[in-house]
Amino acid sequence: MMSALDKLKLSEKTRRAVAATPEGRLRHKLVEAINQQIAAAEAMQKGEGFEIRRKRWTKDSEGNKTLQDRLIKFRPWYWQEANGAFMLEVRYGNKIVEIKPKKTAIEIGDVAELVPTLTLVRDAVVAGELDKQLAAMKGRFGKKLA
Repeated sequence: MMSALDKLKLSEKTRRAVAATPEGRLRHKLVEAINQQIAAAEAMQKGEGFEIRRKRWTKDSEGNKTLQDRLIKFRPWYWQEANGAFMLEVRYGNKIVEIKPKKTAIEIGDVAELVPTLTLVRDAVVAGELDKQLAAMKGRFGKKLA
């Protein structure tokens, strides 16, 4: 007789294996930021608002700690030029990622291409195509970026 556990596909992988290497941690942080940008771009295209909320512990006047839901300021990586075309900068933290030497912005054109372009950038990050640039940024700015 087969038990219920025998039907599962088991693995030796752990959750930490994804970000076990320094490159993996850098990629993971950048992919999470790109996912936020994609969500914001989709909301913008639908004409909806976009906000990010985080849970933060705060103290009141008596010193009691309470967990509150706080609104975090969202900074889009994309903007619209005077001619109507959209541009995109990839950022790691507060720093602009130099995609190619001396090239930091991506010309997108129409707003409909914003989400596919962000998805393409995310795929490149997952594939490790920006590892060299991220490592150079980390070296330049020290532990602040990790």
